[in-house]
Amino acid sequence: MKKVRALSCFILALGLLFYAAPRLPIEGFSEMATGFSLIWTSFALLVIGGNLQYVLRDGRRTRRRSKSVSFKQEQPNARVASKKRRVSIDL
Repeated sequence: MKKVRALSCFILALGLLFYAAPRLPIEGFSEMATGFSLIWTSFALLVIGGNLQYVLRDGRRTRRRSKSVSFKQEQPNARVASKKRRVSIDL
């Protein structure tokens, strides 16, 4: 269901870009209009790229390598045995 949504957003954003690209002032009018056009186009490309990446991604999730570090936890009470605590650090 999420892939259908991402695909429809991808197609809609691509259609918006194709519709708006000829109408956006790239050069000529003013610096502000040109800046707006370039920023709008870059955001549209970012949306298209994000949705395309989500649609093309396969179902497998990549595992992150984790490095386990264990250390002794100091206890204020001397009668309690020391416990080891395992910490996972994502690389």
